[in-house]
Amino acid sequence: MTALEMILQVVIGLSFLALGLVAVIRPERLAEVRWIGSSGRVLGVLMVVGGVVTLVATQVPFLTFFAAVLDSAVVAGVWTKLSGLGVERLGTVAGTLLAGSLAMGVLQPLGLKVLLLPKADKLVYVPVPTRTVKTYGAGAWFESVGVGPDGTLYLSCNRGDNYATGDKSQAQGQVIARSPAGEERVVFTLPMGSTSGVFAISADGTLYLTGTGTKLGIWRITPQGAATLMMRLPRGAWPNGLDFGPDGKLYSADSALGVIWRIDPATGRAERVIEDPLLKARRLISLAPGANGIHFRGQEMLVTVSDRTTVLGYVLQADGRFGGPVVVATGIPGDDFAIGQDGSLFVTTHPYNTVVRIAPDGSRSVIADARDNIVGATDAAFGRTPEDSDTLYVVTDGGAFQGGRSARGALIALKPFARR
Repeated sequence: MTALEMILQVVIGLSFLALGLVAVIRPERLAEVRWIGSSGRVLGVLMVVGGVVTLVATQVPFLTFFAAVLDSAVVAGVWTKLSGLGVERLGTVAGTLLAGSLAMGVLQPLGLKVLLLPKADKLVYVPVPTRTVKTYGAGAWFESVGVGPDGTLYLSCNRGDNYATGDKSQAQGQVIARSPAGEERVVFTLPMGSTSGVFAISADGTLYLTGTGTKLGIWRITPQGAATLMMRLPRGAWPNGLDFGPDGKLYSADSALGVIWRIDPATGRAERVIEDPLLKARRLISLAPGANGIHFRGQEMLVTVSDRTTVLGYVLQADGRFGGPVVVATGIPGDDFAIGQDGSLFVTTHPYNTVVRIAPDGSRSVIADARDNIVGATDAAFGRTPEDSDTLYVVTDGGAFQGGRSARGALIALKPFARR
């Protein structure tokens, strides 16, 4: 929320509160309005409620759109009454408040976008053994988990990022390394105003990490923590998925632009290899991203498109171009995903609080949900040591989508090929 939006909401909220209280408590102040009797008091009460909700919404942006709808409806009723009575002075005030209320809803439509989130198909719940490895402190949430060649888990952790408003000014990302023995250390801390995204990890243990905020692009990080921003992306881009292709190049799904970037990890040179309307989110009304998670299954590049609830497949051809797209699955608002040894996809659905398995035959099931501490699941990866190669590690934001900075992200271990 910008300072201008905040000022607008406070002014509207206080105005509704003041006028509503006068209409309810001191109606004689509005003696020139002959309808101020019982109907006026009802509208006054509604104005008080609208004012309170509008002021609360400055701290809970989700409520702003609904406050704007309530305020607009109430003031439209008042304006209609005043116009019929020819009370021009108060009619002008009502018209100004109506315009301000409408502007408030347009500037902060978060509540509307939440209502218009895509619907996930109802799937059968087939739970698997699940264990919470660790729940982290308040305000820490996770975007990604990657596994190094030695079995180290790398966690992409963020703090200070405001989901509700999109304000990243106080955000700061970190890369946390967790050894197979459970010891943790911070490998790299991003600059203030930058968030850490998703990993791709090379055979020699070098980390590649998407970044947003003040440092928009792809980071190259050694296991010792030496980091460089190897590639910068244009303003408006949103690198939200990353994986190595069979050609040794990096591929990144761009949630905002609806494109797939191909990046040379040696030089940082990038090119757009796919521009497809099916990779874009719906215009104006979308809250969920467009193209999101990206991973290769052989020559096939799989991409989740969150806002369209699809998983698309594009086959990398010998000449470097891609065929497709082919619709692999629908009805799943996927964030990121992991690929099992049998070819199954294990898709995290973020605010939908599930992990969905898409079997090779196309059948779908929920293998874990909020009952298993899967709250805000953002990414998943299989272990790489003999002891955990059958373990699916899932990271969550702990409900930051709803709970904001009080949410506590978690690391969860699933056994998807075992029965509970």
